[in-house]
Amino acid sequence: DILAELDARMQPIAGFSLLAELQANGGASRLDDTVVAQPLLFAIQVAITRLLKAQGIEPLAVAGHSVREVAAAWACGALDLDAAIRVIVARSRAQGETRGTGRMAAVGLSVEAMQAVMAELGDALDITIAGINSPKNLTLSGSLADLERVQSHLATKSVFFRLLDLDYAFHSRQMDPIRVPLLAGLAGLETRAAAETAFVSTVTGVALDAKQLGAEYWWHNVREPVRFSEAIATLSGLGCRSFIEIGPHAILQRYIGECLTSIGTK
Repeated sequence: DILAELDARMQPIAGFSLLAELQANGGASRLDDTVVAQPLLFAIQVAITRLLKAQGIEPLAVAGHSVREVAAAWACGALDLDAAIRVIVARSRAQGETRGTGRMAAVGLSVEAMQAVMAELGDALDITIAGINSPKNLTLSGSLADLERVQSHLATKSVFFRLLDLDYAFHSRQMDPIRVPLLAGLAGLETRAAAETAFVSTVTGVALDAKQLGAEYWWHNVREPVRFSEAIATLSGLGCRSFIEIGPHAILQRYIGECLTSIGTK
């Protein structure tokens, strides 16, 4: 029922049916297209959050990894549902234009160790640290050729490295061409004061209030590295001890545990 409601609200803006895309399989599936995948992820997160609320489970603080910040901003009340739908549709459409311009990878290194590798491989290396997921786990963005160079270099050192099945290079210079159209698409975006739920940004790593989540913020959400590790440390500092991952797959729980362990939170 929740997804049907979201489908009715989003379809006139997105131009496709959430339910049809969720139910598509085989050659009809478009989950590899970020224009489709991002709104689907958002819808599932909204639905799960509403179901938890119906059971009396509401957050004292929220954070979102990359695109998941849109649902987090809605969950804390900084964006109403229509504003959040506007952001997710504009964001996904803009990023969809960058398909084929680069790739992403996961690597088991600290920021400092990765920077040393990048320096060793030379200034011409087209690689960006796109996400700091935990003290020793990063996401990289860049050209496929240079990611494969890093992969070959690290293979001799027995360092974890995995190319992600994404035909995009999010959180890197490959996003620069979409800045103007994204800001235009979100011009006049209205936020509202969040109540008692803190919004901890993975763009800045610290808590922000609703007035800071306008169009310019969502450009930085696309372009800047995901500071997930810093955000988890901030949540811990706020006293958070119970974490619920909202999404179709549990992929961040290991990172959350590593972040909390690194700062001595139990």
